[in-house]
Amino acid sequence: MTNKGKGNLTLVLVLILGVTGLHYGTTKSPWAIHDFYRRLYYIPIILAAFHFKLRGGFMASALVMLLYAPHLLLYFGRLDITVINQLLEAGMFMVVGVITGYLAEESYRRELQLQRQLSQLMKMDLLERKLRQNERLASLGQLASGIAHEIRNPLGIIKTISQTLHQEALEAGEDSLTEGLHIIESETDRANKVIKGMLDFARPEPLHLKPTNGEQVLHELLTVLRSLAKQHQVEIDSRLQSVPPLQADADRLKQAVMNLMLNGIQSMEQGGTLALSLEKGTDSMALITITDQGQGIDKESLPHIFDPFFTTKEGGTGLGLSVTHRIIEEHRGTIDVTSEPGKGTTFKLHLPLAQNHIEEAPHET
Repeated sequence: MTNKGKGNLTLVLVLILGVTGLHYGTTKSPWAIHDFYRRLYYIPIILAAFHFKLRGGFMASALVMLLYAPHLLLYFGRLDITVINQLLEAGMFMVVGVITGYLAEESYRRELQLQRQLSQLMKMDLLERKLRQNERLASLGQLASGIAHEIRNPLGIIKTISQTLHQEALEAGEDSLTEGLHIIESETDRANKVIKGMLDFARPEPLHLKPTNGEQVLHELLTVLRSLAKQHQVEIDSRLQSVPPLQADADRLKQAVMNLMLNGIQSMEQGGTLALSLEKGTDSMALITITDQGQGIDKESLPHIFDPFFTTKEGGTGLGLSVTHRIIEEHRGTIDVTSEPGKGTTFKLHLPLAQNHIEEAPHET
């Protein structure tokens, strides 16, 4: 029972005992006063029925009857028709308690039913939105794959020819031509980067899920990223707890977390702290949290950050977060994001634990 429930129970008992005390403490008073006291019993009975439903109304009225009946014998001194009439009239306590409790019970059941229906509607709406998003992503993936394949080969030829001409221009000392060819190579590399992202998004490699040490995966990732973070004057604050093995593909999980951490580092143009944590979540899930102190994301952009090709970063492809989102979903996990412009962004990754651990967990003590 909650503290609120205990408080309501205490109030009901105090009222019942208080009214009973008035009866037994004024046995010499006129019956009209006791008749008034008797009506006061309805207050705790109705309160009990309201707060504790049918069971509360029944038990409160039964307690009142047990306490009130001896008072009648004490007051009148004998069992006669007057006492019996009073007992029958007091039977209304039971009627009021049961009826009020029943009505409260029915109201509570209807409220629960409405809440369940509302929850189901919300889940259906969420599933429908996810289905539409997946359909859009599938269509975009097919389109991106076709475009990427058609463009990649011509770009490779352009880069090969430009590198050859670049070398010849250097030998001939033609500085203006060298600069132009350098720009061509640079832009070709950038286009190739976009194409690679499109291919990663359109044709992902299948996951190889197995029990994985999440702490070890993140430690390996930190080894790679700490030097890059220092170059951007960013300090990484890691708090990795020992958690049961994750059901994950280590390489793809590393890719997803790296995308988020790189975004966080790049968003802190003036430096700052990037926080990374790993802990046991709820419902047999692990929780990875990544928090930066960067520019943040405005409310208008926040719902679209996982959409393909949507980006607010100069020179970004808009595919990194889309790939990350899909990797987490393929792990049967979820990703939540909160952000405040000017203060930073937090990503929370909920990832399932390995199945064997989930099955054994209820037997642990």
